[in-house]
Amino acid sequence: MASLNGVCSVSKLEEQRAALQLVLASATFAKNPRLVLLLEYLCDRCFKGEASSIKEYNIATDVFRRPPDFDQSGDSIVRVEMHRLRKKLKEYYAGEGASQPVQIVIQSGQYQPEFVSRQNTEQTAIEPVAPVPDLTPAWTSVPAIEPSKSRHAISRRALGLIIGVVALLLLAALAGLAFFGLHRASLPPPGAAVEHSVSAAIPAGSAVRIMCSSSRSNAQDREGNLWTRDMFFTGGTARDLPEQPIYRTPDPFLFRSARFGEFSYKIPLKPGIYELRLYFADTSYSPGPTTEGGEDVRVFDVAMNGSSLLSRFDIIADAGPSSADVRVFKDVQPAADGYLHLSFSKVTDTPLLNAIEIVPGIPHRIHPIRIVTQDATVIDRSGVVWSPDNYFQGGRIIGRRGMVDGPDDPQIYGRERYGNFSYAIPVADGRYTVNLHFAETYWGPNEQGGGGVGSRVFDVYCNGIALLRNFDMCKEFGPRRQIMKSFHGLQPNGQGKLLLSFVPRKNYANISAIEVIDEGR
Repeated sequence: MASLNGVCSVSKLEEQRAALQLVLASATFAKNPRLVLLLEYLCDRCFKGEASSIKEYNIATDVFRRPPDFDQSGDSIVRVEMHRLRKKLKEYYAGEGASQPVQIVIQSGQYQPEFVSRQNTEQTAIEPVAPVPDLTPAWTSVPAIEPSKSRHAISRRALGLIIGVVALLLLAALAGLAFFGLHRASLPPPGAAVEHSVSAAIPAGSAVRIMCSSSRSNAQDREGNLWTRDMFFTGGTARDLPEQPIYRTPDPFLFRSARFGEFSYKIPLKPGIYELRLYFADTSYSPGPTTEGGEDVRVFDVAMNGSSLLSRFDIIADAGPSSADVRVFKDVQPAADGYLHLSFSKVTDTPLLNAIEIVPGIPHRIHPIRIVTQDATVIDRSGVVWSPDNYFQGGRIIGRRGMVDGPDDPQIYGRERYGNFSYAIPVADGRYTVNLHFAETYWGPNEQGGGGVGSRVFDVYCNGIALLRNFDMCKEFGPRRQIMKSFHGLQPNGQGKLLLSFVPRKNYANISAIEVIDEGR
Protein backbone atom coordinates (compact mmCIF):
# COMPACT_ATOMS: atom_id res chain seq x y z
CA MET A 1 0.00 0.00 0.00
CA ALA A 2 1.36 3.43 -0.89
CA SER A 3 2.55 5.92 1.73
CA LEU A 4 -0.02 8.27 3.34
CA ASN A 5 2.03 11.08 1.81
CA GLY A 6 1.79 9.54 -1.64
CA VAL A 7 -0.04 10.98 -4.64
CA CYS A 8 -2.89 9.39 -6.53
CA SER A 9 -5.14 10.53 -9.34
CA VAL A 10 -7.30 13.64 -9.19
CA SER A 11 -10.37 11.43 -9.63
CA LYS A 12 -9.56 9.61 -6.39
CA LEU A 13 -9.09 12.93 -4.63
CA GLU A 14 -12.49 14.09 -5.84
CA GLU A 15 -14.01 10.83 -4.67
CA GLN A 16 -12.46 11.31 -1.23
CA ARG A 17 -13.61 14.91 -0.97
CA ALA A 18 -17.13 13.88 -1.95
CA ALA A 19 -17.06 11.20 0.77
CA LEU A 20 -15.98 13.81 3.32
CA GLN A 21 -18.69 16.27 2.29
CA LEU A 22 -21.36 13.57 2.58
CA VAL A 23 -20.30 12.94 6.18
CA LEU A 24 -20.12 16.64 7.10
CA ALA A 25 -23.55 17.34 5.60
CA SER A 26 -25.19 14.40 7.36
CA ALA A 27 -27.75 14.58 10.16
CA THR A 28 -25.41 12.41 12.25
CA PHE A 29 -22.82 15.22 12.35
CA ALA A 30 -25.22 18.21 12.16
CA LYS A 31 -25.11 18.90 15.90
CA ASN A 32 -21.44 18.05 16.43
CA PRO A 33 -19.45 21.12 15.26
CA ARG A 34 -16.34 20.06 17.21
CA LEU A 35 -16.27 16.72 15.41
CA VAL A 36 -16.93 18.42 12.06
CA LEU A 37 -13.91 20.67 12.56
CA LEU A 38 -11.76 17.76 13.76
CA LEU A 39 -12.63 15.56 10.78
CA GLU A 40 -12.10 18.44 8.33
CA TYR A 41 -8.68 19.11 9.86
CA LEU A 42 -7.55 15.47 9.69
CA CYS A 43 -8.72 15.01 6.10
CA ASP A 44 -7.32 18.36 4.97
CA ARG A 45 -3.87 17.38 6.26
CA CYS A 46 -4.07 14.16 4.27
CA PHE A 47 -5.30 15.92 1.12
CA LYS A 48 -2.29 18.24 1.37
CA GLY A 49 0.14 15.35 1.78
CA GLU A 50 0.84 16.29 5.41
CA ALA A 51 -0.41 13.15 7.15
CA SER A 52 2.88 12.87 9.04
CA SER A 53 2.05 16.13 10.87
CA ILE A 54 -1.12 14.67 12.40
CA LYS A 55 0.05 14.35 16.00
CA GLU A 56 -1.80 14.71 19.30
CA TYR A 57 0.00 17.98 20.10
CA ASN A 58 -0.81 19.52 16.71
CA ILE A 59 -4.47 18.52 16.95
CA ALA A 60 -4.71 19.99 20.47
CA THR A 61 -3.18 23.34 19.49
CA ASP A 62 -4.58 23.69 15.95
CA VAL A 63 -8.12 22.36 16.46
CA PHE A 64 -8.89 22.73 20.15
CA ARG A 65 -6.93 25.97 20.74
CA ARG A 66 -4.82 24.56 23.54
CA PRO A 67 -1.82 26.76 24.52
CA PRO A 68 1.74 26.02 23.31
CA ASP A 69 2.56 24.41 26.68
CA PHE A 70 -0.15 21.76 26.14
CA ASP A 71 0.61 18.65 28.20
CA GLN A 72 -1.09 15.52 26.85
CA SER A 73 -0.45 13.64 30.09
CA GLY A 74 -2.77 16.00 31.97
CA ASP A 75 -5.23 16.92 29.21
CA SER A 76 -6.95 14.10 27.33
CA ILE A 77 -9.13 16.25 25.04
CA VAL A 78 -7.65 14.84 21.81
CA ARG A 79 -8.06 11.20 22.84
CA VAL A 80 -11.61 11.85 24.07
CA GLU A 81 -12.69 13.66 20.90
CA MET A 82 -11.02 11.09 18.64
CA HIS A 83 -12.95 8.35 20.44
CA ARG A 84 -16.18 10.31 19.86
CA LEU A 85 -15.27 10.84 16.18
CA ARG A 86 -14.64 7.14 15.55
CA LYS A 87 -17.96 6.31 17.24
CA LYS A 88 -19.87 8.88 15.14
CA LEU A 89 -18.30 7.65 11.90
CA LYS A 90 -19.38 4.09 12.69
CA GLU A 91 -22.87 5.35 13.53
CA TYR A 92 -23.08 7.26 10.23
CA TYR A 93 -21.95 4.34 8.04
CA ALA A 94 -24.26 1.94 9.90
CA GLY A 95 -27.23 4.24 9.26
CA GLU A 96 -27.74 7.05 6.77
CA GLY A 97 -24.38 6.43 5.08
CA ALA A 98 -24.85 2.68 4.67
CA SER A 99 -25.08 2.94 0.87
CA GLN A 100 -22.03 5.14 0.37
CA PRO A 101 -19.28 3.59 -1.79
CA VAL A 102 -16.35 5.08 0.19
CA GLN A 103 -16.00 4.93 3.96
CA ILE A 104 -13.77 7.13 6.13
CA VAL A 105 -12.04 4.99 8.75
CA ILE A 106 -9.74 6.06 11.60
CA GLN A 107 -8.15 3.05 13.23
CA SER A 108 -8.00 2.84 17.03
CA GLY A 109 -4.79 4.43 18.29
CA GLN A 110 -4.28 6.28 14.99
CA TYR A 111 -5.13 9.83 13.89
CA GLN A 112 -4.74 9.51 10.09
CA PRO A 113 -8.02 8.91 8.22
CA GLU A 114 -8.24 6.20 5.59
CA PHE A 115 -10.67 6.23 2.64
CA VAL A 116 -11.82 2.66 2.16
CA SER A 117 -13.69 1.34 -0.89
CA ARG A 118 -16.64 -0.62 0.47
CA GLN A 119 -16.76 -2.73 -2.71
CA ASN A 120 -13.26 -4.04 -2.09
CA THR A 121 -13.49 -7.17 -0.01
CA GLU A 122 -9.91 -6.66 1.16
CA GLN A 123 -10.81 -3.14 2.46
CA THR A 124 -7.86 -1.52 0.72
CA ALA A 125 -7.30 2.09 1.76
CA ILE A 126 -7.43 4.82 -0.87
CA GLU A 127 -4.48 7.05 -0.19
CA PRO A 128 -4.76 10.79 0.61
CA VAL A 129 -3.27 12.91 -2.12
CA ALA A 130 -1.73 16.22 -3.05
CA PRO A 131 -3.77 19.42 -2.51
CA VAL A 132 -6.42 20.66 -4.92
CA PRO A 133 -8.33 23.89 -4.18
CA ASP A 134 -11.51 23.11 -2.21
CA LEU A 135 -14.39 25.53 -2.69
CA THR A 136 -17.08 23.31 -1.20
CA PRO A 137 -18.71 24.79 1.96
CA ALA A 138 -18.75 22.34 4.88
CA TRP A 139 -22.51 22.70 5.27
CA THR A 140 -23.37 21.98 1.61
CA SER A 141 -25.70 19.04 1.17
CA VAL A 142 -24.54 16.36 -1.30
CA PRO A 143 -27.21 13.88 -2.44
CA ALA A 144 -26.97 10.32 -1.15
CA ILE A 145 -25.91 7.72 -3.70
CA GLU A 146 -28.16 4.68 -4.03
CA PRO A 147 -26.86 1.49 -5.70
CA SER A 148 -28.73 0.42 -8.82
CA LYS A 149 -30.20 -3.06 -8.89
CA SER A 150 -29.97 -3.26 -12.70
CA ARG A 151 -27.27 -5.57 -13.98
CA HIS A 152 -26.45 -2.91 -16.62
CA ALA A 153 -26.17 -0.04 -14.11
CA ILE A 154 -22.96 1.77 -13.36
CA SER A 155 -21.24 0.51 -10.20
CA ARG A 156 -21.83 2.32 -6.96
CA ARG A 157 -18.26 3.52 -6.86
CA ALA A 158 -18.36 4.92 -10.41
CA LEU A 159 -21.73 6.55 -9.76
CA GLY A 160 -20.43 8.10 -6.55
CA LEU A 161 -17.40 9.43 -8.41
CA ILE A 162 -19.52 11.00 -11.16
CA ILE A 163 -21.94 12.66 -8.73
CA GLY A 164 -19.07 13.85 -6.52
CA VAL A 165 -17.25 15.43 -9.47
CA VAL A 166 -20.44 17.12 -10.78
CA ALA A 167 -21.33 18.42 -7.31
CA LEU A 168 -17.85 19.83 -6.77
CA LEU A 169 -17.82 21.53 -10.18
CA LEU A 170 -21.24 23.10 -9.61
CA LEU A 171 -20.31 24.31 -6.14
CA ALA A 172 -16.99 25.66 -7.37
CA ALA A 173 -18.82 27.61 -10.07
CA LEU A 174 -21.28 29.04 -7.55
CA ALA A 175 -18.49 29.97 -5.15
CA GLY A 176 -16.55 31.60 -7.96
CA LEU A 177 -19.55 33.73 -8.92
CA ALA A 178 -20.28 34.66 -5.30
CA PHE A 179 -16.77 35.65 -4.40
CA PHE A 180 -15.72 37.28 -7.65
CA GLY A 181 -13.67 40.38 -7.00
CA LEU A 182 -13.21 39.78 -3.26
CA HIS A 183 -9.45 40.13 -3.46
CA ARG A 184 -9.44 43.62 -4.95
CA ALA A 185 -6.94 45.85 -3.22
CA SER A 186 -9.35 48.73 -2.73
CA LEU A 187 -13.04 49.27 -2.17
CA PRO A 188 -15.29 49.37 -5.25
CA PRO A 189 -15.86 52.81 -6.77
CA PRO A 190 -19.34 54.37 -6.64
CA GLY A 191 -21.69 52.65 -9.02
CA ALA A 192 -19.62 49.46 -9.19
CA ALA A 193 -21.41 46.10 -9.18
CA VAL A 194 -22.09 44.74 -5.70
CA GLU A 195 -21.48 41.25 -4.36
CA HIS A 196 -24.22 38.75 -3.62
CA SER A 197 -23.68 35.78 -1.35
CA VAL A 198 -24.44 32.13 -1.99
CA SER A 199 -27.62 31.10 -0.18
CA ALA A 200 -27.42 28.29 2.35
CA ALA A 201 -29.87 26.88 4.84
CA ILE A 202 -29.44 27.25 8.59
CA PRO A 203 -30.70 24.18 10.50
CA ALA A 204 -33.69 24.97 12.72
CA GLY A 205 -32.69 26.04 16.21
CA SER A 206 -29.00 26.30 15.34
CA ALA A 207 -26.67 29.16 16.12
CA VAL A 208 -25.45 31.31 13.22
CA ARG A 209 -21.80 32.40 13.36
CA ILE A 210 -20.46 34.16 10.28
CA MET A 211 -16.96 35.52 9.59
CA CYS A 212 -17.02 38.40 7.10
CA SER A 213 -14.11 36.93 5.16
CA SER A 214 -13.23 36.69 1.50
CA SER A 215 -11.13 33.56 1.73
CA ARG A 216 -11.05 31.99 5.19
CA SER A 217 -12.73 28.61 5.57
CA ASN A 218 -14.60 27.43 8.65
CA ALA A 219 -12.81 28.06 11.95
CA GLN A 220 -13.32 27.22 15.61
CA ASP A 221 -13.02 29.62 18.53
CA ARG A 222 -11.58 28.76 21.94
CA GLU A 223 -15.00 27.69 23.24
CA GLY A 224 -15.39 25.16 20.44
CA ASN A 225 -17.94 27.18 18.43
CA LEU A 226 -17.79 26.74 14.66
CA TRP A 227 -17.66 29.93 12.53
CA THR A 228 -18.50 29.75 8.83
CA ARG A 229 -17.31 31.73 5.86
CA ASP A 230 -19.32 34.76 4.72
CA MET A 231 -22.85 34.26 3.38
CA PHE A 232 -26.34 35.83 3.18
CA PHE A 233 -24.89 39.24 2.20
CA THR A 234 -25.62 41.70 -0.59
CA GLY A 235 -23.20 44.49 -1.47
CA GLY A 236 -19.91 45.59 0.02
CA THR A 237 -16.53 43.90 -0.36
CA ALA A 238 -14.89 41.42 2.00
CA ARG A 239 -11.17 41.82 2.58
CA ASP A 240 -8.62 39.93 4.64
CA LEU A 241 -6.65 42.32 6.84
CA PRO A 242 -2.97 42.41 7.84
CA GLU A 243 -2.23 40.53 11.02
CA GLN A 244 -1.73 42.84 13.98
CA PRO A 245 -2.60 42.75 17.69
CA ILE A 246 -6.31 43.01 18.49
CA TYR A 247 -7.00 43.90 22.11
CA ARG A 248 -9.72 42.44 24.36
CA THR A 249 -10.21 39.14 22.51
CA PRO A 250 -8.79 35.61 22.78
CA ASP A 251 -9.91 34.92 19.18
CA PRO A 252 -8.21 37.54 16.99
CA PHE A 253 -8.97 35.52 13.84
CA LEU A 254 -12.53 36.91 14.00
CA PHE A 255 -11.15 40.40 13.37
CA ARG A 256 -8.58 39.56 10.67
CA SER A 257 -11.13 40.13 7.91
CA ALA A 258 -14.09 42.46 7.36
CA ARG A 259 -16.85 43.44 4.95
CA PHE A 260 -16.53 47.08 3.84
CA GLY A 261 -18.95 49.40 2.06
CA GLU A 262 -22.71 49.75 2.19
CA PHE A 263 -24.14 46.26 2.49
CA SER A 264 -26.89 44.16 4.02
CA TYR A 265 -27.49 40.66 5.37
CA LYS A 266 -30.68 38.63 4.96
CA ILE A 267 -30.34 35.70 7.35
CA PRO A 268 -33.02 32.95 7.43
CA LEU A 269 -34.19 32.16 10.96
CA LYS A 270 -36.83 29.94 12.45
CA PRO A 271 -39.46 31.96 14.43
CA GLY A 272 -38.34 32.60 18.00
CA ILE A 273 -36.26 34.80 20.29
CA TYR A 274 -32.57 35.25 19.56
CA GLU A 275 -29.51 37.01 20.97
CA LEU A 276 -27.51 38.96 18.39
CA ARG A 277 -23.84 39.93 18.62
CA LEU A 278 -22.08 42.14 16.09
CA TYR A 279 -18.26 42.10 16.05
CA PHE A 280 -16.22 45.15 15.05
CA ALA A 281 -12.56 46.22 15.21
CA ASP A 282 -11.13 49.22 13.37
CA THR A 283 -7.42 48.74 12.65
CA SER A 284 -7.10 51.70 10.28
CA TYR A 285 -6.00 54.25 12.88
CA SER A 286 -3.16 54.07 15.39
CA PRO A 287 -3.04 57.28 17.41
CA GLY A 288 0.33 58.32 18.82
CA PRO A 289 1.91 61.31 20.55
CA THR A 290 2.07 63.32 17.33
CA THR A 291 -0.96 61.94 15.46
CA GLU A 292 -4.69 62.24 15.82
CA GLY A 293 -6.95 59.32 16.60
CA GLY A 294 -9.65 57.95 14.38
CA GLU A 295 -12.72 59.36 16.14
CA ASP A 296 -15.37 60.93 13.89
CA VAL A 297 -13.77 59.49 10.74
CA ARG A 298 -15.68 56.24 10.22
CA VAL A 299 -19.30 56.83 11.29
CA PHE A 300 -22.21 54.70 10.06
CA ASP A 301 -25.71 53.46 10.88
CA VAL A 302 -26.89 49.91 11.49
CA ALA A 303 -30.55 48.91 11.09
CA MET A 304 -32.36 45.67 11.91
CA ASN A 305 -35.61 44.75 10.16
CA GLY A 306 -35.97 48.39 9.08
CA SER A 307 -35.49 49.90 12.57
CA SER A 308 -32.40 51.65 13.89
CA LEU A 309 -30.05 49.42 15.86
CA LEU A 310 -26.94 51.64 16.08
CA SER A 311 -27.10 55.33 15.12
CA ARG A 312 -23.97 57.24 14.08
CA PHE A 313 -21.86 54.33 15.26
CA ASP A 314 -18.13 55.06 15.63
CA ILE A 315 -16.00 51.98 16.40
CA ILE A 316 -12.98 53.98 17.55
CA ALA A 317 -15.07 56.11 19.92
CA ASP A 318 -16.81 52.96 21.14
CA ALA A 319 -13.77 50.79 21.89
CA GLY A 320 -10.56 52.46 20.74
CA PRO A 321 -8.26 51.51 17.85
CA SER A 322 -7.40 47.86 17.16
CA SER A 323 -9.72 46.72 19.94
CA ALA A 324 -12.46 44.11 19.72
CA ASP A 325 -15.85 45.79 20.03
CA VAL A 326 -18.86 43.48 20.52
CA ARG A 327 -22.37 44.95 20.59
CA VAL A 328 -25.09 42.73 22.07
CA PHE A 329 -28.86 42.82 21.49
CA LYS A 330 -31.55 40.66 23.12
CA ASP A 331 -35.16 39.85 22.16
CA VAL A 332 -34.19 39.74 18.48
CA GLN A 333 -36.74 38.15 16.13
CA PRO A 334 -36.87 37.52 12.37
CA ALA A 335 -39.17 39.72 10.30
CA ALA A 336 -42.51 38.46 8.98
CA ASP A 337 -40.78 37.01 5.89
CA GLY A 338 -38.69 34.66 8.06
CA TYR A 339 -35.42 36.58 7.68
CA LEU A 340 -33.34 38.79 9.96
CA HIS A 341 -32.46 41.88 7.92
CA LEU A 342 -29.30 43.82 8.86
CA SER A 343 -28.23 46.88 6.87
CA PHE A 344 -25.09 49.01 7.18
CA SER A 345 -25.15 52.51 5.67
CA LYS A 346 -22.57 55.28 5.48
CA VAL A 347 -22.75 58.53 7.47
CA THR A 348 -19.21 59.95 7.14
CA ASP A 349 -17.19 56.96 5.89
CA THR A 350 -17.65 53.39 4.74
CA PRO A 351 -19.07 50.93 7.30
CA LEU A 352 -17.24 47.76 8.28
CA LEU A 353 -18.22 44.54 10.02
CA ASN A 354 -16.03 41.63 11.13
CA ALA A 355 -18.47 38.94 12.26
CA ILE A 356 -22.09 38.13 13.15
CA GLU A 357 -23.28 35.76 15.88
CA ILE A 358 -26.92 34.78 16.42
CA VAL A 359 -27.87 32.24 19.10
CA PRO A 360 -31.25 31.07 20.43
CA GLY A 361 -32.14 33.56 23.15
CA ILE A 362 -33.89 33.93 26.48
CA PRO A 363 -36.87 36.35 26.53
CA HIS A 364 -35.87 39.72 28.02
CA ARG A 365 -32.42 38.46 29.07
CA ILE A 366 -29.02 37.71 27.58
CA HIS A 367 -27.32 34.44 28.32
CA PRO A 368 -25.24 34.47 31.53
CA ILE A 369 -21.59 35.36 30.99
CA ARG A 370 -19.12 33.33 33.05
CA ILE A 371 -15.39 33.86 32.58
CA VAL A 372 -12.43 32.15 34.26
CA THR A 373 -8.95 33.60 33.96
CA GLN A 374 -7.77 30.45 32.19
CA ASP A 375 -6.98 29.35 28.65
CA ALA A 376 -9.64 26.67 28.36
CA THR A 377 -13.30 26.09 29.23
CA VAL A 378 -14.03 24.90 32.77
CA ILE A 379 -17.12 22.88 33.75
CA ASP A 380 -17.89 23.12 37.46
CA ARG A 381 -19.46 20.46 39.69
CA SER A 382 -22.96 21.67 38.84
CA GLY A 383 -22.31 21.26 35.11
CA VAL A 384 -22.12 25.03 34.55
CA VAL A 385 -19.76 26.04 31.75
CA TRP A 386 -17.20 28.81 32.35
CA SER A 387 -15.63 30.35 29.26
CA PRO A 388 -11.91 31.02 28.75
CA ASP A 389 -10.58 34.46 29.65
CA ASN A 390 -12.00 37.21 27.43
CA TYR A 391 -12.59 40.99 27.09
CA PHE A 392 -9.52 41.88 29.22
CA GLN A 393 -6.74 44.38 28.72
CA GLY A 394 -3.62 44.53 30.87
CA GLY A 395 -2.42 42.29 33.66
CA ARG A 396 -0.85 38.83 33.61
CA ILE A 397 -2.02 35.29 34.39
CA ILE A 398 -0.41 32.91 36.86
CA GLY A 399 -1.36 29.37 37.87
CA ARG A 400 -2.77 28.74 41.37
CA ARG A 401 -4.05 25.14 41.10
CA GLY A 402 -4.66 23.23 44.32
CA MET A 403 -4.07 26.26 46.54
CA VAL A 404 -7.62 27.34 47.41
CA ASP A 405 -9.71 25.83 50.23
CA GLY A 406 -13.48 25.90 50.42
CA PRO A 407 -16.68 24.02 49.65
CA ASP A 408 -17.26 25.29 46.12
CA ASP A 409 -15.53 24.50 42.84
CA PRO A 410 -11.77 24.86 43.31
CA GLN A 411 -11.05 24.62 39.57
CA ILE A 412 -12.38 28.11 38.87
CA TYR A 413 -9.60 29.38 41.16
CA GLY A 414 -6.93 27.44 39.25
CA ARG A 415 -5.43 30.65 37.81
CA GLU A 416 -5.68 34.37 38.43
CA ARG A 417 -5.14 37.59 36.49
CA TYR A 418 -3.08 40.10 38.43
CA GLY A 419 -1.75 43.62 37.85
CA ASN A 420 -3.53 46.82 36.79
CA PHE A 421 -6.15 45.64 34.29
CA SER A 422 -9.75 45.93 33.12
CA TYR A 423 -12.53 43.90 31.52
CA ALA A 424 -14.95 45.47 29.00
CA ILE A 425 -17.81 42.94 29.04
CA PRO A 426 -20.41 43.53 26.29
CA VAL A 427 -24.06 43.34 27.36
CA ALA A 428 -27.47 44.49 26.11
CA ASP A 429 -29.49 47.25 27.74
CA GLY A 430 -30.72 46.23 31.20
CA ARG A 431 -29.60 45.66 34.78
CA TYR A 432 -27.09 43.04 35.81
CA THR A 433 -25.75 41.17 38.82
CA VAL A 434 -21.97 40.83 38.78
CA ASN A 435 -20.25 38.20 40.92
CA LEU A 436 -16.48 38.57 41.36
CA HIS A 437 -14.47 35.55 42.54
CA PHE A 438 -11.17 36.14 44.34
CA ALA A 439 -8.62 34.21 46.40
CA GLU A 440 -5.43 35.34 48.15
CA THR A 441 -2.81 32.71 47.36
CA TYR A 442 0.41 34.74 47.52
CA TRP A 443 0.31 36.97 50.58
CA GLY A 444 -0.18 35.62 54.09
CA PRO A 445 1.90 34.42 57.07
CA ASN A 446 2.44 30.94 55.57
CA GLU A 447 2.24 31.88 51.89
CA GLN A 448 4.91 32.48 49.27
CA GLY A 449 4.89 36.25 49.69
CA GLY A 450 4.77 36.26 53.50
CA GLY A 451 3.27 39.32 55.11
CA GLY A 452 -0.48 39.33 55.57
CA VAL A 453 -3.00 42.09 56.26
CA GLY A 454 -2.14 45.20 54.25
CA SER A 455 0.10 43.36 51.77
CA ARG A 456 -2.38 43.56 48.88
CA VAL A 457 -4.93 46.38 48.68
CA PHE A 458 -6.87 47.43 45.57
CA ASP A 459 -10.05 49.05 44.24
CA VAL A 460 -12.65 47.72 41.79
CA TYR A 461 -14.81 50.01 39.65
CA CYS A 462 -17.68 49.40 37.25
CA ASN A 463 -18.06 52.14 34.64
CA GLY A 464 -16.23 54.51 36.98
CA ILE A 465 -18.37 53.73 40.06
CA ALA A 466 -16.54 52.12 42.98
CA LEU A 467 -17.63 48.58 43.82
CA LEU A 468 -14.77 47.88 46.25
CA ARG A 469 -12.42 50.36 47.91
CA ASN A 470 -9.26 49.42 49.79
CA PHE A 471 -10.15 45.74 49.32
CA ASP A 472 -7.84 43.57 51.44
CA MET A 473 -8.56 39.84 51.11
CA CYS A 474 -6.25 38.85 53.97
CA LYS A 475 -7.96 41.31 56.30
CA GLU A 476 -11.54 40.28 55.42
CA PHE A 477 -11.18 36.55 54.78
CA GLY A 478 -7.60 35.33 55.25
CA PRO A 479 -5.45 33.49 52.68
CA ARG A 480 -6.51 30.51 50.54
CA ARG A 481 -10.20 31.20 50.94
CA GLN A 482 -12.83 31.28 48.22
CA ILE A 483 -14.22 34.81 48.07
CA MET A 484 -17.25 35.99 46.10
CA LYS A 485 -18.45 39.59 46.06
CA SER A 486 -21.88 40.26 44.50
CA PHE A 487 -23.16 43.55 43.11
CA HIS A 488 -26.69 44.14 41.82
CA GLY A 489 -28.45 46.58 39.52
CA LEU A 490 -25.38 47.43 37.41
CA GLN A 491 -26.07 49.02 34.03
CA PRO A 492 -23.92 49.17 30.88
CA ASN A 493 -22.22 52.39 29.83
CA GLY A 494 -22.98 54.24 26.59
CA GLN A 495 -20.81 51.77 24.68
CA GLY A 496 -22.84 48.76 25.84
CA LYS A 497 -20.17 47.52 28.25
CA LEU A 498 -19.71 46.71 31.90
CA LEU A 499 -16.21 48.15 32.23
CA LEU A 500 -14.66 46.51 35.30
CA SER A 501 -11.40 48.18 36.36
CA PHE A 502 -9.05 46.60 38.90
CA VAL A 503 -6.76 49.32 40.28
CA PRO A 504 -3.88 48.58 42.69
CA ARG A 505 -3.30 50.64 45.82
CA LYS A 506 -0.61 48.42 47.33
CA ASN A 507 0.84 45.59 45.28
CA TYR A 508 -1.34 44.14 42.50
CA ALA A 509 -5.08 43.67 42.06
CA ASN A 510 -6.23 40.17 41.12
CA ILE A 511 -9.32 38.18 40.01
CA SER A 512 -10.05 34.48 39.36
CA ALA A 513 -13.50 34.50 37.74
CA ILE A 514 -16.36 36.85 36.75
CA GLU A 515 -20.10 36.16 36.40
CA VAL A 516 -22.57 38.52 34.75
CA ILE A 517 -26.27 37.65 35.18
CA ASP A 518 -29.08 39.57 33.46
CA GLU A 519 -31.68 40.55 36.08
CA GLY A 520 -34.37 40.80 33.40
CA ARG A 521 -35.62 44.26 34.21
